[in-house]
Amino acid sequence: MSRRSVRYVVRAVVLIAVVASLSMLNAPAGPSLSPYGSALSGLAASSAFAAGCPDKACDHGISCFASAGYKCIHFNGKGCTATVCS
Repeated sequence: MSRRSVRYVVRAVVLIAVVASLSMLNAPAGPSLSPYGSALSGLAASSAFAAGCPDKACDHGISCFASAGYKCIHFNGKGCTATVCS
C-alpha cells in the first residue's frame, strides 16, 4: 500500500468518526410524550429522587405538601404515604 492511499484511508476514517459523533450529539434527548409510549416508561423518572430528598410529606393520605426531611409517594391515585429521608 502506498503512502498516499494510507493517507486517504485515515482521512476517510476520521470523517466517518466525526459524522458518527455529530449524529449522536444531535439525537433526541429522550422519549417524548406520546400515546404510543410504554406504560413502564414513567418509572425511570420516579427514581430521580432516590439520591436526594424532595422534602414533601403526606396530608392525611390524600395529597403531598412541602415538609423538610420527608418523601411523599403516591399510590396509583389511591392516596399517598410519607417516609423519612435518610
